[in-house]
This record gives sequence, structure tokens and C-alpha cells, in this order.
Amino acid sequence: MAAQPNNDVIYQPDEQPPHLESLSLGFQRVMGRLGSLAARAAIIALAAAQPDDYVTWLVFTAFLIAGLGTVAQTFRFRQFGSGYPISVNSNTAFVAVVILALEAGGPALLSSLIAASALLQFLLVWRLSLLRRLVTPLVSGTVLMLLAGTIMAVVLERLAVTPEGAPPHAAPIIAAVTFAVIMGLRMFAGPALVKWTPVIGIASGCAVAAAFGLFDVQPFLDAPWIGAPTAAWPGLGLDFGTAFWALLPGFLIVNLAATIYVIGDVVAMQQVSWRRPRAPDFRVVQGALNVIVAVNFLSAALGGLPNAVTSTNSSHVLVSGVAARRMGLYAGLVLIAAAFLPKLIALLLAVPKPVFGAYVLVALAMLFVQGMRMVVEGGLDGRKAVVVGVSFWLGVGFQNDLLFPDLISGVWETLLGNGMTTGAVSVIVLSALLNIGGLRRRRLRAALEPASLPRLDEFLREAAAQAHWDEPSTERLRAAGEETLSSLLPPDPEQAEGAPRRLIVSAHGAAGKIELEFVATSEEEGENLEDRLAYLADTPQTHDERELSFRLLRHYASSVQHRKYHEIDVVTVEVDGRAA
Repeated sequence: MAAQPNNDVIYQPDEQPPHLESLSLGFQRVMGRLGSLAARAAIIALAAAQPDDYVTWLVFTAFLIAGLGTVAQTFRFRQFGSGYPISVNSNTAFVAVVILALEAGGPALLSSLIAASALLQFLLVWRLSLLRRLVTPLVSGTVLMLLAGTIMAVVLERLAVTPEGAPPHAAPIIAAVTFAVIMGLRMFAGPALVKWTPVIGIASGCAVAAAFGLFDVQPFLDAPWIGAPTAAWPGLGLDFGTAFWALLPGFLIVNLAATIYVIGDVVAMQQVSWRRPRAPDFRVVQGALNVIVAVNFLSAALGGLPNAVTSTNSSHVLVSGVAARRMGLYAGLVLIAAAFLPKLIALLLAVPKPVFGAYVLVALAMLFVQGMRMVVEGGLDGRKAVVVGVSFWLGVGFQNDLLFPDLISGVWETLLGNGMTTGAVSVIVLSALLNIGGLRRRRLRAALEPASLPRLDEFLREAAAQAHWDEPSTERLRAAGEETLSSLLPPDPEQAEGAPRRLIVSAHGAAGKIELEFVATSEEEGENLEDRLAYLADTPQTHDERELSFRLLRHYASSVQHRKYHEIDVVTVEVDGRAA
């Protein structure tokens, strides 16, 4: 079925609204994030018992790096940048492990871990196609659920504290009002008001705190209007001691989860930003991830926090109808300007702890539901439900010292005590075990040329025979393979001259379905097969041989996915069949 035009898009990425309008839209885009950026930095620093100067420095670097990353995303130069108004933000997913790192070794250890995980991210981006089997809704959704489940106890235990000198009932009342306002806005407000939920919710909590005399505005009055807290820079530290190696697995796993999340967000951004929906181009994903790698290395050097893309990029486009790059450029510039306004930072840091606690409670609850939604939408059967449930509760159990606390000590206590590590390893291993059984994966290597068709045909016959398919199903599988090969061939024979393209075909599945994966060396430019299939549904019949191949492929296959990376093309074709 063809994708319907999205007439709600006011500005596409390649369109340029007037500068004044772009500035206004960019300002609205980031105003709701200023409070959450400052809140996240303050929560981490305060929960890890860091000095006030470091809190100020974290907020400054959070604004500055987020602004630079957001500006960089609007450009696309070779393999750097996405060309979309994608916002960069300090990553909520890292909150728990960042707090542990600061407690264990301070900013020096945190810098080392951010740099190491950024290096891993660079390697993943370089060979992003290798993640195509690991990046599944089951794994990424469970990881998001683990993030919420493990962070919740760590943060709320330290933030739900009655301020010194305040009545015992002050903290509960402040937190309750903040929570009620945020929930009311999320549940009943219109789209134009919902995006201001963090600002309105935190402001409401601060108003109640002021009534109890707990909102200290003196730091705001003392702060200068313009400046940067350069004296508070913690310095560049490289700490590779025992604590580094103990916490590194947790950082790497969370970084992998964040990378998976970035992939999903950038794919969604591509789908909602155009009036005529387009299939995802994974070269755009790689460009967006390269920006994240760069800003994370910068963050490690400055003693800041890990970064990723925000979770509201696609939803903001759906609400506002604006996906223009110019709007994203101004949004980044506003963030950079905010970093050099100490009065604004001081005002944000004056927010009391119970207000932060209520805000985090809602944010983590939404993160948990988002992970659950990813798992369900990816297809949840009985076997996958066991994997998700066991992995989640293993992570929560180890995080809260509920599983064999007297038997696990030393380095193992540090590793297993991080629920993110144990839960994520569990879901990856158990989900891999789900693939055991069914049709044994078969593989064919050949040149991407018409002469390889006989070898491909014989390969598919053997795969169908192994699955015990009947003759009509076998013929449908062979036809789907032939048309996929034809679709990957250059339309002009002259384009095939020069360096030959290689093809790897794998077949895997159970008796009722076989999944074929065609992996071919990618050219720099070329059409996306999914775009072509969607286009053909709205066009009249034609005698063009390539269009005929696309139409036949749509007929034989139950689903077709085409992912373009910088180094390869990957086409996945599923064919349904019946046993003989």
C-alpha cells in the first residue's frame, strides 16, 4: 500500500522560512529543553555529591555542546551531519552510570569513560550495517525499560529529601504540586501547551517552594548577565584504574542502547519531514551519529556529559509542521547563547530538589512506556515475553542487591551491581538464543551481475527444500530472489563497468517463512528500493524492465526493506510458504 502524502508539513528540510520566523521557531524549539537540560545536569551532580562549581560547569557545557551539535546536524558534508533539524541533548540514558562514575572517580573517571564509549560509537558508525541483526525492537525496547527501572531508585532516593530547615511536609507538597501540574498538562493540554510541560511544571513547583521560603534567588541576583564559568573547568583527566574497567561495560552497553535509539529517532525524522514520505536513508543516520561521536569527544575533553539526539525531534515536526534546516540552525544558536548567560543558569540551578524529583519521576515513567511500546510493536509472542520479563527483573534485582548479595563481592559486585549491564547482557544473549532452530542460515557469495542468476536460483531451491516447501512456494521464493537481483543491478549496463560489485545472499527462517538478505557493495548515489516500490503503486503500468521487476517483487514477497549505508546496500525480503 502506498504511503499517503503528508500535507501537514509546512516547511520541508530543503525549504527556507524567513530568518525572523526561523529564529522564533528555533527559540520555541529549545525553550522547553533549557529546564530539562539544567535539571539533568543538576540531578547528576547533586546525586553524586559534587561541588557547586561543578554543577554550574555541567550546565554550561550541556548548553554549549547541545547547541554546537544541533547546529552541526543541520549541515551534511560527506559522512558528517544529517541535513535535518535534529536536536542534540545530554543523554538521559547515561544518568545512572554517570552518577556511579562520578562517585567512584570524579570528573576524571567520567571523561575517560565518555571518551572510551565515544570510540566504540565511532567504530559502530563506521560499520553500522553490522548492527542490523542486533538492533531489534526487542533489545532496544528492553534496554529503555531497564534504563527507567534502574535509574528511578538511584535518583529518587537522593532527591526526595526535605530541605534543611523546612517543615517535614514541605517536600511532599512541593513534589505533589509539580507532579500534578506535569501530569495534568501531559494528559489534558493541547499540543501547543504540552511542549512547555517541563517549564510550567518546574515553575509551579518553584512557586510552592517559594511559599515555604525554600527558593533561594540570591545566586541569581549575584550572577553576571554574560560570562562563562571557565574557572570551574575540571580539567582533562584520563583515569584507567580498576573503577574504569569495572564501569566500562555499563557505559558501552548504554552507549549501544543510545545508538540504537538514535537510529530509530533519525529514521522517524526522515519519515515525517517530507510532504511525500520517503523510505529511510541510513547514510543520513550515519551522518547524524558522526555528529554525536564528535560532540561526545568534545564533552569528554571539557568534562561534560554524554550526548545523543533528543526524543522529541519527530514529534515536534508532527506538532509544528516545520522541518526546515534553518529552524534547527537558529535553535542551536539559541542554546549556545544561553550557555553564556550565567543569570539564566543560576536561575535554573535554584530549583529545589523535590521539584527535580517529581519531574524525573514522570520522565522516567514515559521512558519505560516508550521501551514497552517498542517491544510490543516489534512483535511480542510467548518466547519474547519471557526474554523481556526475565532480563528486566534480573537487572532490577542486581541493581538493588536483591540477588545473592552475600555471595557476590569485589569486581563482580561492581559489574553485576549495575542493573543496566546485567539486564542488557541478558536480553542480548537470550534474544540470540531465540534464533536457534528453524532453517539453518545458508549463505551465497557471488558477483552482482546477471550471470549469477543460475547460482542464486540453485541456492534458493536448496533453501526451500530444507524448509520442506511445496512447489508453488518454492517457485515464489525463486521468483522473489530473481526480481531482487534484477532490482539491484544498475539500470544502465555502462554503469556496471569498472570495479565489480559483490553480492552476499543469506537465507534463514522457519517452515512458514524464509527471510532473504541481499548485501551488495553500495554506490555513492542510487535510488532506495522502498521509495521505488511506494512510487510504483501510484503510477500507471509501463513496459520498463526495471519497473516490471519492482512490480513482480511486490507480488512475490510479503515484505521488502531496503537499507542504504555508506559502504553497502542491504535488501531484506520475506517470502511466505507452505510445507509440502
